[in-house]
This record gives sequence, structure tokens and C-alpha cells, in this order.
Amino acid sequence: MVAFTIFWFSIYRYGIFYAISFILWYFWLSRVGKKEWFKNYPKVQYFLTEGLEDFLLTIALWVVLGWRLGHVLIYWNWYYFSHPTEIFEVWKWWMSFIWGILGVVICLFSFLLYKKVSFKDIVILFDIVLVFVPFWILLWRLGNYLNQELYWIAITELPTQLAQFLNSLWLAHVYPQIDKIQRVNTNFLSMALEWLLILVSQIILLTRMVKKWEYRVWQLSTSFLLYYSIIRFFLEYLRADSQMEYIGFCTKSQRFFIIFIIIALVLKFYFNSKKDFYLSLTKTKECLK
Repeated sequence: MVAFTIFWFSIYRYGIFYAISFILWYFWLSRVGKKEWFKNYPKVQYFLTEGLEDFLLTIALWVVLGWRLGHVLIYWNWYYFSHPTEIFEVWKWWMSFIWGILGVVICLFSFLLYKKVSFKDIVILFDIVLVFVPFWILLWRLGNYLNQELYWIAITELPTQLAQFLNSLWLAHVYPQIDKIQRVNTNFLSMALEWLLILVSQIILLTRMVKKWEYRVWQLSTSFLLYYSIIRFFLEYLRADSQMEYIGFCTKSQRFFIIFIIIALVLKFYFNSKKDFYLSLTKTKECLK
């Protein structure tokens, strides 16, 4: 939805939120770079300082491309094959978070391998980036709410006690662009769970590692993937929009989240058992501040 127009140029809400998120991301990553925790790992330190702009630009590009292409391929079947020019109209319709993440992972790995970054350093960078992703999700869900998107099931379809509980938390909302029915406001519910809960867990995990001066590679990435997938899997049961297409007991999205949960658990247990993925952090005056 358009936020405002300057002459003939429209500024969209999602565009504003993307810009804000990447500005905040820049400050987060540059702060980690200034702390010099990873001074012993020159490639990691480089992309958190001098190479930060190139690093973030690559993320920004493939977030948009991955999200859009994922939505085109998963949810709209053959529509875009007969309307190919609409694929590039990213201001229309929705984007796929699942494929946005996959697009970023694949392309960042390719970019960093091209820059001759080791596998271990690549994973460290992913870990650090994913700490801040919950803020990005917060802005994304706020955009969903303001645009009256991703509407959910009617509050009357829930058990009475659960409906009363959600009402007491102001989690019931009428989406006027859809109908006049009071529905579960899972835009706000998603903000609380996908943003606050995951962010707090990530910060706690990172803080513990910093206090011990021992960094466990893959722990932040796998924790994010695990928590986000579990939360999204259960929230999908509250969706009532056009993307809810059940096959058995799962929607299209839920099938991906089951796979992600399994991948996260396997990687978490595997790397926990590998002592060479326990790295020592650098103690400097800057990082102690």
C-alpha cells in the first residue's frame, strides 16, 4: 500500500520498512565490528567493518528477489508464466519469507565463497546477521497489519475461553478490507512471538557465549531457524486467507517448516558435538565496554 506520493513517484510502506530495517541492520553489524569479538578471524572482521556495505547490499538485493520469486513459484502456480512482466512488480501482491531466507542463504554463500571466505567464517556471519532478523520481522508484520493483509480466522471459530483470552489481550481485530467479522489479530501475535520471543532468546544465547568468551558456531542460526519454524507452524492454523491450502494436516508453508525444524535439530546436535566449532573470542578494551 502507498504511504505517500512525491510528484508521480509512489513510496510504499514496505519500502519504508525495508529501508529502516537495513539501516538498523547496518548499525547492529557495525557495532559488532567495533567490539572486535572476531578480531582473530580477519574475514569476519572485514565484512563487519570495511566490507560491511557490500555485505549488506548483497543481503538487501537477494531478500527482495528471493521473497518475490518464492511467492511467484509457490503460491501462484502458472499465473506468472502468462504474465511474466508482473514478476518484477514487487509492490504488488505478497512475498514469501521462506524463499527470501533461502535466496539470501544461497546467494550469500556464493558471494562469500567468491570472496574466498571459509565455511566457518561464512556461518559466523550468518549467525550475527540472524540475531537482528526479528526486528526485520517486526517491521514486516507491522506492514501486514497496516495493509490489512494476512487476515485470520474469525474469533467465533475458537473455543470460548480461548476467544475470551485473546479478546482480553486486544488480539481480536476487524479487517475492514475483508469483511466486518472480528478475527484473530495474529499480525500482533506474530510480532510478539516472532519478534520479541526469538530476539530475547537470541540475545541471551549470544550474551552467554560472550561472557564465556567461547563462540559456538551455528548455534544462533539453528536456534533462529528452529524457533521461527515452530512458531510459524502453529500460527498457520489461524490463517484464513487465500494461501491456506491444506494437503492432509499441513498447508504449503507448514510442509517447509517441518523440514526446517528437522534441519535445525540435526545441525544443532551435529555441531554441538564438534569441538572445532567452539571458537575463542578476542578480549579487547573495546569489546569489554
